[in-house]
Amino acid sequence: MVIIGIVVIVVLVALCIVYSTYWVKVSHIQLGDPSSKKVTVVQISDLHDQTHFINGSLSKMVNIINPDLVMVTGDLASTKEQLDKVLKELRLIKCDHLFFVPGNHERYGGVQSRFQLNSDQDYEAILKTIEDAHITVLSNRAFPINHGGKKWLVYGFDNSISGKERLTMRVEELQSYDVIIMLAHSPSIIETSLQHNIPFDLLLVGHTHGGQIRLFGRTIGAYKNYHVGLKRIDKRKHFYINRGLGTSRIPIRIACSPEIAVIKIGL
Repeated sequence: MVIIGIVVIVVLVALCIVYSTYWVKVSHIQLGDPSSKKVTVVQISDLHDQTHFINGSLSKMVNIINPDLVMVTGDLASTKEQLDKVLKELRLIKCDHLFFVPGNHERYGGVQSRFQLNSDQDYEAILKTIEDAHITVLSNRAFPINHGGKKWLVYGFDNSISGKERLTMRVEELQSYDVIIMLAHSPSIIETSLQHNIPFDLLLVGHTHGGQIRLFGRTIGAYKNYHVGLKRIDKRKHFYINRGLGTSRIPIRIACSPEIAVIKIGL
């Protein structure tokens, strides 16, 4: 009986880990005037080659949401060989505006189970491949959008882990926009944005995977000092850290399910 009990516990733990790793949670956030017309923004991050889950393919889940804007905040694949598979899935997403900012796994490539810095030529080739999939790559550049009679701006930073992030617009120019959404891969970008008083309504990042393992609602490991989900900086500024979809280093999640974030912004 003791052996049977141990086997049952092991099976239940294994099922919980599989569920935590491969069942995507869709997180819903409301910003702005709740009574006004909404713009639906979807953020996905840190795929690391994961495109199919227990509750469906990535494109199917995103298309059900019917987003106005889709933001992909880095780390599409852990190796260059996986990239085509991921881009094939992203091409199935039905959205006129699909944006991407590079993460550390676009800068680094897997070679014989080790990671090494890509050459500038290889890095640019990766970004070109992503652009060829009809995805707008924002690496220290902006993309203006007119939506609902208002001026929107999507600005994407290159990865701040590598110290490549730059703001190529004047703050005064940014202030002329009604809604500003900023994208980056690493949450370290928040320090830069606050130091330079960069205006934004929503700053979306990933990278931490929520720690992948959470106990008692807390992140375990290197990213324990970062929050998960939405944090309000002030009346206007909101900062969202996405748990991502894939895994890195260890291929499991515990109490930290993969995530698609859906942010409804009231005009």
